[in-house]
Amino acid sequence: MPALEAWEKVFVEHDEFALTDHGELGCVACHGGVEPVADKHAAHEGLVVDPSEGASSACLECHADTVQVFQSSMHATLAGERTMIEARAGYAMEDDPALLAGFEGSCAGCHASCGACHVSRPDPVGGGLVEGHLFDATPDMINQCTACHGSRIGDEYRGTHREEIPGYLGDTHYLAGNRCEFCHGAEEIHGASAEHRYAVEQLPRCQDCHEDIEEANAWHEQHLGALSCQVCHAQDYKSCASCHVPEGLDDPSWLGFKIGRNPLPELRDETFTTLRHIPIARDSYAGWGGQQQLALFDQLPTWKTTSPHNIQRWTPRTESDDGSCWRACHESPATTEGWFLRRVDLDAMPDEAAANEPFIVPDELPTLWESAAARPPSPPAP
Repeated sequence: MPALEAWEKVFVEHDEFALTDHGELGCVACHGGVEPVADKHAAHEGLVVDPSEGASSACLECHADTVQVFQSSMHATLAGERTMIEARAGYAMEDDPALLAGFEGSCAGCHASCGACHVSRPDPVGGGLVEGHLFDATPDMINQCTACHGSRIGDEYRGTHREEIPGYLGDTHYLAGNRCEFCHGAEEIHGASAEHRYAVEQLPRCQDCHEDIEEANAWHEQHLGALSCQVCHAQDYKSCASCHVPEGLDDPSWLGFKIGRNPLPELRDETFTTLRHIPIARDSYAGWGGQQQLALFDQLPTWKTTSPHNIQRWTPRTESDDGSCWRACHESPATTEGWFLRRVDLDAMPDEAAANEPFIVPDELPTLWESAAARPPSPPAP
């Protein structure tokens, strides 16, 4: 995201801002400082740069209920990242001061405050006011939502990979003019308190809007419940090589995912779902010192449940040369180039084989129809 000029980060259009509810409060009501004082240094005595930050957030004065709920959300606490690290380590971060210090110094800074969503760009992408200090009830998709969630979700949702993959499109919901809040409402964003994001109570599902999806066609009738919607309707999605702090990714990321057995059967109903490779290794955090290895590394998959934000009706799995989605999927080769997570994929990453063993798909796919004549008719050409 391009950096802002220094003046762009602090300039307030006073006349326009003064007419808002926040403008009527005046600067010192939220930011502290001293007024009326002509000297800049004296006026900034006790200045609070981000008054919405932390337990003493100035937003509590007027928005107590919302702020108190938000302060325990994953956006505020990064509980999801912490949960996964501790699960693989086998102990709480407080038991390893080096791990805790590394997490707080390198990861925890990415949390969100009220201001990071409603008035300014988040600090990890350089900060700066979005609209002259005006407060927007709905976060700006580019400057706020995908400023943080951009390397995967933002790029795929807006279809920015079209130069790498000819024909790559933005998500059908985006192309229809829908922003993030079309699916992710304030109740979810403010109240998403859980061990990880798939455990969030308010997590949206395709069926929230597409209630009669099972009756829509023969393919849905055959596959709904067995496959997540993204298995058929997602385009290529970003997977990452292993990562080591503080160096970063061992190899470049790539566009692609696998279809595998559902790692979260207690939270998601489908048998098979989309999986992306995440940037984790047994010694990912060795650079922070402390206990070098993730002792329970094999307890969680490195091919992890994912929900690509790049949905299209027609994808490489819903169309093929002869118009049969049966052929595109059921004849996918049992190789690393195939759609499914197979034994050969684990052979290519032997150190991660045990972690992913329960989620591979047999080389011989089950036959859903006894003969070609019994298959659902091929869909019309796109």
